[in-house]
Amino acid sequence: MSHDGSLNVYESLKSDIVMGNFPPGAKLKIDMLKERYGVGVNVIRESLARLVTEDLVDAESQKGFRVAEISKSRLSDLTRLRILFETDGLKHSLINGDIDWESNLVAAYHKLEYIEKKMCEDEVTHCRIWSECDWGFHSALISACGSQLHLLYHRRVFEQYRQFVMHDLKTHGFRGVSLIKEHEDILRAALKRDYEECKTALEKHLSHYLRESQIRQSSPH
Repeated sequence: MSHDGSLNVYESLKSDIVMGNFPPGAKLKIDMLKERYGVGVNVIRESLARLVTEDLVDAESQKGFRVAEISKSRLSDLTRLRILFETDGLKHSLINGDIDWESNLVAAYHKLEYIEKKMCEDEVTHCRIWSECDWGFHSALISACGSQLHLLYHRRVFEQYRQFVMHDLKTHGFRGVSLIKEHEDILRAALKRDYEECKTALEKHLSHYLRESQIRQSSPH
């Protein structure tokens, strides 16, 4: 298989994991993956090895591969990292961002707002494009931070965090109006170039799933 073909399998497998098509902790059997993606063992193993380095897959000694488990401690770590990456990236983007940065951010927001309203009507149909638009907005927000390494590691954390988002979506449904409002607050503050206001809105937004997990854990069954 060509290098492009191997890359396509890696991207498809990663997308299936991030989007929750393989649930957290699921066994990733080589034969099953060969049949699903129509490729040989070497391509599957290469793709899995790459995903291990990105912490989306766990390699078990002599036992093969599993989708990374989700836990409250891992969610806490990823929430902290997303807040660090996005608030720091925001700070530098507000300083460096020109009219193109601002225009791209507004365009990304309008796409996200449109698809979030569609999600309120039919989350199954629009889930994948919503995930892409959500990434588009958050990446646009910090795109003028001036560091390619910052953007690379932000994406890796974002993809790991997305596992929790999709698990929550499939378990508890789409957040709807409250989520739309959070993104609106972030955009408004960013366009005002008000770092403190935008930072507060971002932290509130990114901490949602951690707060909810804590509330659910403390609630009597």
